[in-house]
Amino acid sequence: MRERKRIGLFTAYPETTHVRRVLEGVMVQCEKYDYDLCVFASSVHFSLPHADYVCGEANIFELANFDRLDGVILDSVSLTGDQDNQICKKLLLRLSRCEKLAKCSLELPHEGVQLIRSNDEEALREQCRHAIEAHGRKRICLLTGNQGTEIAEARLALYLDEIRKHGLDVLPEHIVYGDFYYFSGDALARRIAANEIPRPDAVICASDTMAMALVDRLIKLGIRVPEDVLVIGFDFSDEGAINPTTIASYEPAVMEMGANAVDYLRSVMEPEADLNPFRRDVATRFHAGASCGCQTDPVYAVKRFRESLYISSYNPADEELTEQVGIGPFMESYVLESFTATKSSDECFRNIYNCVHLLRPYRNFFLCLKENWQNMDDETHEGYPETMKVYVASSTVGGAMFYGKESAVSFRTEEMLPQMAHTNEKPSVCYFSPVHFDGVLLGYAILQRELCRHPVVNVVYRNWLRYLNNALEMTRSKERLQILSVRDSMTGAYNRRGMYEMYGRMLSEAREGDALFVSVVDMDGLKYVNDTFDHGEGDFGIRTVCAAMTSVMKSGEICVRSGGDEFFLIGIGRYSTEDAADRARMFTEAVEAASRRAAKPYTISASIGCAVFSDYRQISLDNAISEADERMYRYKVKNRRHRSV
Repeated sequence: MRERKRIGLFTAYPETTHVRRVLEGVMVQCEKYDYDLCVFASSVHFSLPHADYVCGEANIFELANFDRLDGVILDSVSLTGDQDNQICKKLLLRLSRCEKLAKCSLELPHEGVQLIRSNDEEALREQCRHAIEAHGRKRICLLTGNQGTEIAEARLALYLDEIRKHGLDVLPEHIVYGDFYYFSGDALARRIAANEIPRPDAVICASDTMAMALVDRLIKLGIRVPEDVLVIGFDFSDEGAINPTTIASYEPAVMEMGANAVDYLRSVMEPEADLNPFRRDVATRFHAGASCGCQTDPVYAVKRFRESLYISSYNPADEELTEQVGIGPFMESYVLESFTATKSSDECFRNIYNCVHLLRPYRNFFLCLKENWQNMDDETHEGYPETMKVYVASSTVGGAMFYGKESAVSFRTEEMLPQMAHTNEKPSVCYFSPVHFDGVLLGYAILQRELCRHPVVNVVYRNWLRYLNNALEMTRSKERLQILSVRDSMTGAYNRRGMYEMYGRMLSEAREGDALFVSVVDMDGLKYVNDTFDHGEGDFGIRTVCAAMTSVMKSGEICVRSGGDEFFLIGIGRYSTEDAADRARMFTEAVEAASRRAAKPYTISASIGCAVFSDYRQISLDNAISEADERMYRYKVKNRRHRSV
C-alpha cells in the first residue's frame, strides 16, 4: 500500500462556523483521495486580550514539522487578530523556507502561496433574487460591511448589479455601510424607525450578525418583520438559525473553498492524479427563515438550539448524546473537580485518562509533555524540546492504553505523532492542541478521529483542555510546595523534615538483619571562605560538598542538609563495619577531586564521621546521628580542620 499523503491545516478557534465549514470541505476531499489531515489549531481567536495566553496557544504552530507534511493550507482569516499579525507572519516565514512544499492560503493573499478564494457570487445574487422574485419586494436597502474594504465593496457591487438587472434602482440612502457586526444592524433599524431614511420593504444584509440585530431592533420599535420589512442575511450562522425570528440566509461557499484547497494541493503533490471536485447547487445553500416569511426548517433550528443549551438532566440512553458529549453532560461530569483535586502527578494523569471518554468519538488520544514539565523554573514560551513523553494514551481501536510517569514513552518531537499511532488503515484527522499555562510551554495534546465523522472539535474539547492545563499547573505547584517542604532549596538535599519522612519509609521497607548506616559531614573553613571571598563562594563550597556526598551515595540512601554546612547520609540495608571506613575514604577522594576541578583560590574540604549499627531497631535515628557526629568531630580535630580557619 502506498504511503498516505498528509495535509496540514493551520487555523484558530475551530468551533466557529467558518472554521467548521472549512474543515468539512477539507475532510470531504481528504477522504476521497485517502489523505491524512493534521489540524494545528489555537483554541482561541488571536484578538483575545490576554497576550501570554494567545502566545501559548499559537505556539502549537511551532510543532509542525513541514518535512512530515506533503501540503499546507492556511486558514488565513482565522490566523489574524494579534498585533501586526505577527503570528501569521512568523508562520509564513517558516513556510517560505520550504520551496518544494505545496501550500495555499484561504481568502487572504500571501507572497509565494497560492490563493484560494470563496466564490459566493451566485449566493449573493440569490439574496436579491429571492427578495424580488419570491416575495415581490422593490424598495431594497443594502447593508454591507466596512467602507473601502475589498469584501464589503465586492458584495455591494454584486447586489447593485443584480437588482439593476431586474430593472430596479437603489436609493443612495439605501446604500449603507456597516461593520459586519451587530451594531450596524441595530443602528440601521433605528434610522428606519425614525424615518431618517425612506422605509424599505426589504433589507439585504452582507452578514447574519447585522441581520439579527436589524430584525430584533425593528420588532422592538414596532416594525413588523417580514410584513413591513423583509430581511435576508448571509453566512447561515448557528446564531441566526436559533434567533427568536429565524434569519433567512445563504451559506457562503466556505466548504467548497476548503475542498478546492485540497484539490489544488493534489494537483501539485500528484500532478498525474485525477481530481474529483466537490460541487454543490447554490439552491442547497439557501436556508429559509421567518425574517423573509418562508417556512423555517424546524428540525435544523431545534438541533442548533438543543446543541446550544446547557441540559443538566440529559438522557443517557440516547446514543447520540453519549457518542458525542455536549456541554451539559460535560459540565455535569464534574471534570474540573476531578482534574484539579489531585495530590500527585500520577493521580492527575489517572484522572485525565479516566475523563478522555468525554472527547468521544475518537480513535486515539495522546497527552505529550516535555520531560521536565514539572520544573517550574523552566518558563519556555516558544518552540518544543527535541524529545517529548507520552504520559496519557487512550484508544478505541486497539491502540496504546496507559497513563503515568512509569508508563511514559519517549519519542522525538519531530515525529509530531507518536509512532504507536501509525497503524490506521483508513485516513484520519489529528487535532494538535497546545498544552500550556498562561503561555508557559508544557506540551501538546493529540485527538485523532475518523475523517468526516463528527468532523470538528467543539466547546467541550476547548474547555476540557483548559481544565487539563489548570490541573497540570496545580499539580506542578503542589509538588513544588511539597518538595520545598522536605528539600533544601540551595542543594536539593532533604531538610530535617524530609529526613524524618524518608526515614519513616525506610523503616517500613526494612528487612530482618538490616543495619543502619549514618554519615555526618561538616565543611571545613566555611567562615574563612565567607569572610575572605564572600558568601557566594561559601555557598559554592556547600554545594560542592553536597555533590560529593551524593556521588558516593548508594541506592536507597538519602542525603540531608541539616543546616548551614552540615550534612547527613543515611541508609538502612546490608551494611558491615568496613563500610564506614570505605565510605569515608570515597567521600574524601570525591571532595578532593571536586576541589581540584573548581580551581578556587581556597581548598574545599570537609570532615566526615561514619557509623554502622548492626540492628537498626536497637537505636534511634537521633542517637545514631549523635554517634556519627562525635566521630566526625574527632576526625576534624585529628586533621586540625576547624570551622573558624
